[in-house]
This record gives sequence, structure tokens and C-alpha cells, in this order.
Amino acid sequence: MTSNDGRGMTPEERDEFLTTGRLFAKIATVNENGFPSISPVWYTWDGSSFLVVSKERTGMVKNLRRDPRCGLLVDNFELPYKRVSVQGEIEFLGDDFEYVEPMMEMAMRYLGPDGMDYAKSTLVFPRVPFLVHPKKMTSWNGGGYDRTFTQDTHWKEAK
Repeated sequence: MTSNDGRGMTPEERDEFLTTGRLFAKIATVNENGFPSISPVWYTWDGSSFLVVSKERTGMVKNLRRDPRCGLLVDNFELPYKRVSVQGEIEFLGDDFEYVEPMMEMAMRYLGPDGMDYAKSTLVFPRVPFLVHPKKMTSWNGGGYDRTFTQDTHWKEAK
């Protein structure tokens, strides 16, 4: 970790990082009083947006209904310390979106077979499915020094 190998991820590296393992996304919103709030969520990444199926009564959902802009971070808490940071906007998917199957796929990813009974038991509660559409992204491959020791964060337009 003491080299200059740190760099942004390629799209292929980013997609593998975001779809492998059980990393949480953390979504940052702004409360009514202007204070930031951060919420950990399960997600799926399809190569262009993050699908989240949240609970109706969360502060995050209330904040996003007021202001659809958010920050999103997926980071690895073990070496190598990789990350993907997003500046994005929310698209609520509405009552006609069939969220149960993708939600159960997330439950399998995050909880495994032993957690499926728990996941099924929560289906009686109201859910709010939404997409986070990245507008700008930045990432770090976890190699060497984090490049922000020597240069400003470089946000790239999301594609």
C-alpha cells in the first residue's frame, strides 16, 4: 500500500466490485433542518443504476421525496479499501413496480438461505422501490496511496 498504484476503477472493475459480495451502499440525504443523514441499504447494480427497496417510513425516503438528490457510497471495509462514490438522483418506481423478486434476491445475497424466512416475513410491510441514477462517479481501486493525497477528487460524468 505504499506505492503509486492507486487509481480509479475501470468500468469492468467497478461492476465486479459492485456486484460481488455483500457490501452495503450508504445513501446520504439532507433532513428538513439541513443536516445530513446517512442510511445503509441493500442494493443491486445493473451497470447503470442502483435498485433499492426501502421501508416506507424511513427518514431517507422522506428526505428523498422532498429532494431526490443524494450521495451514495459503496466501500470495502477490509483490505484492499476500494470504493465507489456517486452523486445521483432518485427515481421512485411506483406502485406497479414488482419489487418482491429483486428484494428476495437481495435478501439471498445479504442473508443467505438462513435469512429467507425473515425476509419473507417482512413482505407485509410497505416498501418503496427506487433507482439511484448516478450523475457523477468516482472510484478508487484500493492500490497504493489513495490518489487524493496528491490530487483533488476527480468526479466523472456517469455513463
